[in-house]
Amino acid sequence: MTIAGGEPLIHPEIAEIVSGMIARKKFVYLCTNGILLEKYIDRFSPSPYLTFSVHLDGLRETHDRLVCREGVFETAVRAIRTATGRGFRVTTNTTVFEGEDPVEIRKFFDYVKDLGVNGMMISPGYSYDWAPDQEHFLKKDRTRNLFRMILADRAGKGWNFNHSPFYLDFLEGERDYDCTPWGSPNYSVLGWQRPCYLLNEGYASSFKELMEGTDWSQYGPSSGHPKCRDCMVHCGFEPSAVGDATSSIRNTIRSLSSLLPAG
Repeated sequence: MTIAGGEPLIHPEIAEIVSGMIARKKFVYLCTNGILLEKYIDRFSPSPYLTFSVHLDGLRETHDRLVCREGVFETAVRAIRTATGRGFRVTTNTTVFEGEDPVEIRKFFDYVKDLGVNGMMISPGYSYDWAPDQEHFLKKDRTRNLFRMILADRAGKGWNFNHSPFYLDFLEGERDYDCTPWGSPNYSVLGWQRPCYLLNEGYASSFKELMEGTDWSQYGPSSGHPKCRDCMVHCGFEPSAVGDATSSIRNTIRSLSSLLPAG
């Protein structure tokens, strides 16, 4: 399960929440921008069930520009080094936007690999209606072209992505999926968000109500829903890719081989 932000580390009982999930043997990805991680890291203990997922959208200049705050990149990188040095599992979470330089992103992946993280997550940005800057969200054709350049010869780069190989194929346009929005359901104090993490069209009081009370045919690229047309975000399409990974023996073998150490 993923504990998303805002910034979960500001919650006064976040360590107890995480501990409770680990006690239930739930795999927890705790999202953070890294700013408070060094300050609060002593509240946690390394566990195979706990991963800090640190937001990094590029190298220093790019990341600081995107988060509108100078110095955040260095703070996050220092926190990553501290966490990995203490034996915590750490991954990075990167959103790619229109106009970004694929050469720089490839250099960024090399840099993150050298930090010794356990994996990298990448996704094209989703055009939230309330986002003030709508010009830098990617359209589907542009997403595929950009990711073809970013992920070229990825097998020989030693990059360790925390994704199925089929989702990376999807980003490059080599596979086509409809989304599986119930594969990564979003739950909060308000209930189960309908229909997915990215769209907010109300809440269901139970997972059963979410599944049975939502007309799933109205969502996803094939539905023609304008808000779904250009979406390729991992929360909806990684579950589809995982389903594809078990659709044949050949796909299963490829998927399992991707779990071997990169390099």
